Amino acid sequence: MAILGAKPQPRQTLDESLPEALRLRVQSRLAELAPSQDGILAAAARDALLGHGKRVRPVLAMLAASYVGGRPDDALDFGCAVEMVHAASLVLDDLPCMDDAALRRGEPTVHRRHGEDVAVLAAVSLLNESTRLILGGPQAAETRIALLDVLTQAVGFDGLALGQVRDLRDAPRDRDALALRQINELKTGGLFIAAVRGGALLGGGDGDALTRASAFGEAVGFAFQLCDDLLDICSTAETLGKDVGQDSETTTFVDLWGEGRVRAAVRQCLWKAADAVGHESPMSRYVFDLFQKADLGI
Repeated sequence: MAILGAKPQPRQTLDESLPEALRLRVQSRLAELAPSQDGILAAAARDALLGHGKRVRPVLAMLAASYVGGRPDDALDFGCAVEMVHAASLVLDDLPCMDDAALRRGEPTVHRRHGEDVAVLAAVSLLNESTRLILGGPQAAETRIALLDVLTQAVGFDGLALGQVRDLRDAPRDRDALALRQINELKTGGLFIAAVRGGALLGGGDGDALTRASAFGEAVGFAFQLCDDLLDICSTAETLGKDVGQDSETTTFVDLWGEGRVRAAVRQCLWKAADAVGHESPMSRYVFDLFQKADLGI
């Protein structure tokens, strides 16, 4: 895969057994961690957490741990904590007061199944469980605190919540390329950075490794948001398992740049991510493979 102005190189194929094995490992662990109580709140949280998903963030956390010399399982529970945050964010994002979505991961959204009140409380509960999972880990106290710092930075006033507010409330005239990039870094990039930085930390990575992991996460997060903008206009709800056309009344990078330039920007992001951790790294090959499968001419 090549970017504009770069010498084309043969595409490296990824042995799918590793990421698929990690995804299944994550899915199994999430099933163990999901609330087992009776009642509508636990049922809503299970629906949000265990629905069909690629588990990209926890898989990347585990690959990052391996990348710096650790074991993938060193980052399994942290990756699951990140996935809990991601699942909670989707529940909130789908609410009528935000995107008013009807479909998520091929099923009715949580608020459509269980009510808005329960959906909000299920999201809050998942956020709480992500913190409890990290606090209960076997690592030294200072490591657990560092992991909490990494993850909570991606959620609150400097992360997902602020990004969502800006995405909902920024005036159209203010949605230029710089503003959209800032919103993306808050809403999407921050959680990718947290996943790979936390994974690298758990794998024993040093300061340089953490910096490279963060650069990788930032670039991949931007690529994912750009791809999401493309899919919103190029794909179908049946294919994606979620509503499309959600961005029709707001400005995205597709509106600012056009489809061709957005595709080129995705390629540039992926190349930048690979530069950070190595083009032959399983981390790089995994995300390259994901974007090839998106079938958007990337």
